[in-house]
Amino acid sequence: MAETQVDLFLDQLVDAPFKDERNLMEFPFFSLEKRPRKAPFVYDDGKVSIRIEPSSKGMATIWDKDLLIYLTSIINDRLEKTLPVDPVVRFAAHDFLKATGRSSSSRGYDLLLDALYRLRNTSILTNIKAGGDAERRNFGWISEWKVIERVGRGGIKRMAGVEVSLSRWMFDAIVKDRRVLTIASGYFELSQGIERRLYELARKNCARGKEWSVPLSRLAERCGSLREARKFKADLKAIAAKGGVLDYRLNIDEREDGAWAVIFPKPMAIETERQSEAEILAPPHSDLSAFGQSALTASARAYEKARRLAPGWDIANIEILWRAWSENKGTVVENPDAAFLAFVRTHVAANATSRTGDNA
Repeated sequence: MAETQVDLFLDQLVDAPFKDERNLMEFPFFSLEKRPRKAPFVYDDGKVSIRIEPSSKGMATIWDKDLLIYLTSIINDRLEKTLPVDPVVRFAAHDFLKATGRSSSSRGYDLLLDALYRLRNTSILTNIKAGGDAERRNFGWISEWKVIERVGRGGIKRMAGVEVSLSRWMFDAIVKDRRVLTIASGYFELSQGIERRLYELARKNCARGKEWSVPLSRLAERCGSLREARKFKADLKAIAAKGGVLDYRLNIDEREDGAWAVIFPKPMAIETERQSEAEILAPPHSDLSAFGQSALTASARAYEKARRLAPGWDIANIEILWRAWSENKGTVVENPDAAFLAFVRTHVAANATSRTGDNA
């Protein structure tokens, strides 16, 4: 398949913030170790229960989770642009590797394949609800995946596109419940699993500039750490000595009832939090909760054509203007894509000189 044919139908993350699902940040769903973790994992705090059965290649790791963050970010970006969304996401493998700071060597592609396998075959059983369903559910992070390969010179196969079907639990959490938070891009540069896990917990629990205090024994459970208590404490002290993790500082307090971790945000963390404030408080998109497309929503293909018709223009804003104009007219739009593209052409022609208010 030619490159232009493959790339035409693939999603990619362009200038959109990274988003993580809040329950994945709050509870220990992933292994913090790069070596295969093959023993079942159980977490139960009396309210939330989680049981994870690893695959033959081990339990999905916190580095495998990068793919879920990437897919969540793509879906959230489409929601923000009022584009239709689907559990099936098609993306360029190279774009994922680049966006998450990974090597694009053959080794990088091999690691992506391993991540796909573990995310598909790790089994999760939990009572955490998604999409309003109060029930115990068993699922894998992704339900299906396939790789589109391109044959290059010398007959060498190269991974071009990847198609992933997210589990209904994961998709509902993003689209129906809108359980997403903005995370720092520096997250992908953290090399230690415990550092990544601490950042997730800090981002989730240090709301509105407040500090979060937790006993080390409880923190170890929330991290899903297998380290001995003394080694876990030593790991935290080393992180604290380095100044904490990204936007958050860490102190270890010795109290009468034992050692506690005190995590608090640096000033720069407040801006990241503000990006998610509206998402935490906003209700789900009513027109997207049924996973359909509004009568006044342009398709992804039309959106891409609009970008080519109006390079440098804010297409999302033009779409908002088109929707308002169409609704004010009160006419029935039988072909939303054609109507949208016609509006783009007219709008650009009429505003090409001034470009006030809707330029990029």
